[in-house]
Amino acid sequence: MDLATVLLLHKSSFIVGAICFFYVRWRSGATPGLGVLAVGFTLLAIASTLAGWDESLHMSDNARTFWSFSLGANGYGLMTVGLFGLSRRQNSLRDWWPLLLPVILMLSAAITPWYLNNGLRASVFNGNATILLAVSGFVIARDFFHERLTARLGLSASIWVATSLSALVVVGFIFPNDAPLPPRYAFFLLIICHFAVALFVLVLVQERAEEKLIRLANTDMLTGIPNRQHFFNSLPKILGPGDAFVLIDIDFFKRVNDMYRHDKGDVVLINVARTIARSAPSSCVLGRLGGEEFSLFFRGQTAASAFALAEQVREAVHALVFEGNQVTPSVSAGVALWEAGLTEQDVQKRADQALYIAKNKGRNRVELFSSVGLTCSVLAPEPLPARAG
Repeated sequence: MDLATVLLLHKSSFIVGAICFFYVRWRSGATPGLGVLAVGFTLLAIASTLAGWDESLHMSDNARTFWSFSLGANGYGLMTVGLFGLSRRQNSLRDWWPLLLPVILMLSAAITPWYLNNGLRASVFNGNATILLAVSGFVIARDFFHERLTARLGLSASIWVATSLSALVVVGFIFPNDAPLPPRYAFFLLIICHFAVALFVLVLVQERAEEKLIRLANTDMLTGIPNRQHFFNSLPKILGPGDAFVLIDIDFFKRVNDMYRHDKGDVVLINVARTIARSAPSSCVLGRLGGEEFSLFFRGQTAASAFALAEQVREAVHALVFEGNQVTPSVSAGVALWEAGLTEQDVQKRADQALYIAKNKGRNRVELFSSVGLTCSVLAPEPLPARAG
């Protein structure tokens, strides 16, 4: 393949990437990193175009070579900055340090025309790309532990392959007789990597959008905890020994709304929901069923342990205070364990019956459904006269 064709494919890979990044950023809003990535790919496309133009450009060879080198080096710098922002999902001034190396190279080339040596220029240019790509690949791979999206694996792999190929180009120019891969072949494979990087950046943005939709569909918008749909979808298909349901209801919640209006009621509801989430084990299934009612599902419990967990939640909620101690919310809870022959609906009905008994016995208490005597309860402090929750 002749040099003109290779350069055409080279700049085409950057043009396609830049167009895709600009389009997705326009469609998805200000996605961190995409705009900078688009500018970086644009500079690389311009640099590749300058490298392939002849005297018809009406620019001296020295000027054309200088700007091709400078724009390309800074293009890789902006590419790194953009990948930082994309990976961390935020734009930060501290992420712009990768531009330091290409700017230094650009200034040194402006002072001393060392860039006119083709071998030296190619080695420095690809050395700059190797360093910046290696840093980008490291950040993308490291952040996988904070955001486990499969597109990260493809993106980091593409960047690491591009890093290796850029390093091989450097080796090929420094040691032309001992290079494991001729520079022209490594350069051609780099074009494929550029396409792959652009592809996996777009896939990563798409995966994030899908994950956000799933999260929104499964999250209660007011309280931020899982909603009814997520709760029931997360339950096992078949119940067994040790499976327990806990139904929780905020006591006298209507009074709070009537006395302090719904905005204050929402504050109480949000804090109670988050307190339940914090005080319940992370292994349980939690959900807001609707209104002021919540549900927990545990596995591997005994009657005593399930009872104790519900009591732990009740105590945590009763420790909350609002409106200068005028509102001290409390909850009532009903607990039921699976028994042979029962369906999921049967166990939930038992928990609901136990909750009903807790309400009738004065609220702010936990009741355990017993197939022998309907319920057995833990004694809890009687609701304080001043409590409005």
